Amino acid sequence: MILLDKPIEINDIVAAPAASWWPLASGWYILATVAIITVVSSIVLSVRAYRKRRPRRLALKQLRKQPPETLSAITLILKQATLAYVPHEETLNWWDFLGEQLNTRQRRRYQPLLTALSEASYQPYVAQEQWIEPYRKFAAVWLKQALPLSNKQLKEQRDD
Repeated sequence: MILLDKPIEINDIVAAPAASWWPLASGWYILATVAIITVVSSIVLSVRAYRKRRPRRLALKQLRKQPPETLSAITLILKQATLAYVPHEETLNWWDFLGEQLNTRQRRRYQPLLTALSEASYQPYVAQEQWIEPYRKFAAVWLKQALPLSNKQLKEQRDD
């Protein structure tokens, strides 16, 4: 053992300070930027989609709140909603246009109704009464399924 003449002054052991979380590593900045861009993009796209479907929502609301009492009133609601998405020239053959926007299964289901409606729309009101409720139900289904038209459908319409 070594003996010293003078006592050695020993300082207390000091623990290192805790690691600071700031500034962040560059990976966290990249992750935060990507997250912000993703959130902002999804909000912008959601708002655009909501605005794009507004004519369809209004038409469905009108069908529910104030049910039309004639075939021409139902047709008017459908045409107003359609013209918000499609140019008038594309809808000149109205009954065929309605059928073309449906999928194959529903086209088979509703084709007899559309054929009957194309003839009944020129009949007196008494002859039209039996078709009003089926046409109203068809209009609701058609609005939900067919509108708004996809870009692919619009391109096909323009190519024809």
